[in-house]
Amino acid sequence: MSTSPRSPRTPRQRLGAELRRLRTMAGVSGRQLAVRTGMSQSRVSRIERGDALASIPELTRWLEQSGATNRLDELTTATAAALNETDGWHEFMQAASFGEMQQQTQQRELAVRTQLTFLPTMAPGLLQTAEYARLVFAASDLTGEQDYAAAVQGRLDRQQLLYDREHSFEFILTEPALRWRPGSSDVLVAQLDRIASLATLSNVTIGVIPMDAETAVIPWHGFTLNEDVDDSEPFVQVETIHAYLTVSRPEDVELYRRQYAVLRESALIGREFSDFLAVLRAEASRSSRVN
Repeated sequence: MSTSPRSPRTPRQRLGAELRRLRTMAGVSGRQLAVRTGMSQSRVSRIERGDALASIPELTRWLEQSGATNRLDELTTATAAALNETDGWHEFMQAASFGEMQQQTQQRELAVRTQLTFLPTMAPGLLQTAEYARLVFAASDLTGEQDYAAAVQGRLDRQQLLYDREHSFEFILTEPALRWRPGSSDVLVAQLDRIASLATLSNVTIGVIPMDAETAVIPWHGFTLNEDVDDSEPFVQVETIHAYLTVSRPEDVELYRRQYAVLRESALIGREFSDFLAVLRAEASRSSRVN
């Protein structure tokens, strides 16, 4: 598989690439720009990679230092349009392999101190075993040409962040998500064991909404709320059948924040979660022995 550089894929990446081009053409290094604009160097790097958006004051200072203030109106409009971004999966996967997508996700996650994830369909990527992840990638491959080994390795590499206590994670799942199995019962047993083990980490909280629980909101789809982001504002990631959404508009992020809080009220957490998981694990184990 080719490892040649990819063209900027998303509006954020194209915007970041253009700001980098303007800075470079002006003969200003990333470090110099950071000092002159009052930003950290990591903030400059994140904006240029498309992992963060510059605020209007930051954009103004950036263009002043790049000698491109005539582009302010144009790039302000582009920044506003990129606050809530939709990337179609077909275009997404034409531009990046599964392995590369895992690397890009890892870069974003390193800058996030608090992740709150709701997933009603399957075990989240950060909690998946290698075999469970391989089967998920195989089911997601629209081309049949993906390198599953690289993708699985990338996902396992991301999971190392779970052991860093400077980062905190919370996962609210539904009972069907814990019961869903992309392979044999043995795969599910191993996956439930993995979740039980990770739930013992002091910086990881896992909860489940049982099928018979009373809920006050409709769980339309899964999402990850990223709070306490280094050099950036909170944002939400949403995966749908046709596209990947990045939500940064503050009022929209607040909608997801409220939705998550209500869903959490219906979840079993702590000892209740452990007991519930043990019951599911016993059922899956019996099914495995029968098969």
